[in-house]
Amino acid sequence: MSIEWISATPGGHRATDMFVTIDKQQRLSLNKLARVELSCVDIPISLYIGYDPVNHRIALAKPDVVRLTDTRPYKIDQRGYTTVRKLVQRYKLPMNQSRRYFFDGKENGALTFKLEDYDAPDDNIGK
Repeated sequence: MSIEWISATPGGHRATDMFVTIDKQQRLSLNKLARVELSCVDIPISLYIGYDPVNHRIALAKPDVVRLTDTRPYKIDQRGYTTVRKLVQRYKLPMNQSRRYFFDGKENGALTFKLEDYDAPDDNIGK
């Protein structure tokens, strides 16, 4: 008999992976590693939140790193939560289950997170 071991983490991601989640209550939460990266463990922070609808990516940026005009940053509480109803409604994100976005890289001063198990069109450029 051949045994196949199955990871308890979704999509084969490791417990050391940085991610954000949008839950059914339309709240965005940062996992502990994301809060460590953003230097906001157990303290509130303000962040710009952006979305790439083609590649299903979320971008997070500190206001002192990325300068945006006519855009107010979101207030993230000390637990790492904020409401993102406006984002969910604008991009018609399905909310029948929580959606997890894993760290994808840094772009123009922002951290980007890609939807779990989504094969983004930009990922295939140059292949």
